[in-house]
Amino acid sequence: MNSTTYSPKHIEKVSSDNLVVGFDLLSNLTYMQVVGMGGLPRHQVLHNCGKQKLTTAVFFEYINVLSVRLGMASSDAFRLVAERAKASSVKSLLLRFAAALGSGESESDFIDQETRLESQKYGNQYERTVENLRKWTDAYAAILVSVALIMVVSLVSTMLGSLDETFVVMMAFTVFCVTSIGVFVIYRVSPYEQMTYDSPEGIPPSRRKSRLLLLIGVPTGLVLALLVGPQFGLITGAALGFLLVGFSMLPGGWYAWKDDMEVARLDHEISTFVRSVGEIAGSAGVTLTEAISRIDTRALQSLGRYIDRLYIRLSASLPTPDCWERFRAETGSELVNRSTHMLVDGTDLGGRPDQVGHIVSDYAEHISQLRATRSLTSSTFSYLSVPMHGTVVFILVFVYQIVSVFSAKMAEVSSDVLKEAINDSLTISPNINVPPGLNLPAPGDLTAGLSIFGSQDMGIMGAVIVAVIAIMTIANTMAPKFAAGGSNLKIASYFSITCIVTGALMGIVPLFTKALFSIS
Repeated sequence: MNSTTYSPKHIEKVSSDNLVVGFDLLSNLTYMQVVGMGGLPRHQVLHNCGKQKLTTAVFFEYINVLSVRLGMASSDAFRLVAERAKASSVKSLLLRFAAALGSGESESDFIDQETRLESQKYGNQYERTVENLRKWTDAYAAILVSVALIMVVSLVSTMLGSLDETFVVMMAFTVFCVTSIGVFVIYRVSPYEQMTYDSPEGIPPSRRKSRLLLLIGVPTGLVLALLVGPQFGLITGAALGFLLVGFSMLPGGWYAWKDDMEVARLDHEISTFVRSVGEIAGSAGVTLTEAISRIDTRALQSLGRYIDRLYIRLSASLPTPDCWERFRAETGSELVNRSTHMLVDGTDLGGRPDQVGHIVSDYAEHISQLRATRSLTSSTFSYLSVPMHGTVVFILVFVYQIVSVFSAKMAEVSSDVLKEAINDSLTISPNINVPPGLNLPAPGDLTAGLSIFGSQDMGIMGAVIVAVIAIMTIANTMAPKFAAGGSNLKIASYFSITCIVTGALMGIVPLFTKALFSIS
């Protein structure tokens, strides 16, 4: 961020949610800790922290502007910025910083202590959030069963003739509201963190292929679904539409899943790489480039090929910042991006490589372990959501087919009864004297007794069922993604699978039901 174009309004845009800013705040404090190890003046430390592309960096940049350009005392600048901060964690940190500066406490000791405290605080809050996420994912499974039961009861009630189609529409709206609330709750309780990094130098090949394939596949699948689907029946056409959309997004979703798995493996290995480089450079007294050449990259299965390419560029005397930025672009990991920035800047600005590497490695390892706990919960929920979604779709389509067949049979029975009643009424002799007070029923009233099992408008019923299944498909796509986090491209992975499952069941269940009733 350039201080010459800075506006105080940027502070007001920072979220007031402590969990949202927690990851950036911990990263800023860790960066400040490693940069300050070189003995830089306070304004240079604040300036370097302000240049980081983090949401909380704006506070330190604003403090630097007030103290350097306006000549305000640093403690007063910290207090003034703290008044603008919305997040309580940021506000309390800045106020403690101002008090430490006013009391003459050592800045380096204060930053070291605050970094350790913020790391513990962020870890505890993250673990509590994951525990809440685990409970809410279990609750979401119960919600799916409940909404399926709601729709089944609604369909059976209309079959009995006690309720009309309006009630089913109302229940479908209820299903939409309940599932929306469930997805929103999972979104809110999930830990907020940025996992992928899109560098100006480029993005990883899998991510690039995913975006290209989705850019082509999504419009193609939608157009084919709109053209092909209406040519068949409602359920069959909807099944073909879901299949076309699902298969059109499947290649892009597969590359998105591959990119996500690669980022997770890189995040797991970056702490080892940073610690090794720092220890070698500090103990041998060599540069980072020489230290990288002494690393056995075979021990780093996922990160090794990126390290080899990084060393080739550095040894060719290319600009060092460009080489490191290219390394970050190839990995596409936000944790790699932040960790390498801390390592390179901390070393270049006078810090001991071994100490810098140790601090940055602990930071990366801490974040990686926290993400592993989240992955355990989210992966279980993701694997459960697919069969759970398939079960709900099967039940809804199967019950709808039963109601449809029953309604058709009742229409035939009503028609036969009406015909027999008319024929019987015509055979009555006109000479028969009807006793006074005895009223014969009109031919149209002879089927009144069958109104409890009257036929329904299955066109409206089918549209409602398709709408509910579409709602469930979207909900069971967004909920696992919010639970797992990561790139938004992962939505394509979940959506393609749920669409294929939905389309396959909507195509198979009617055939199964037809065969079942033909046998009976």
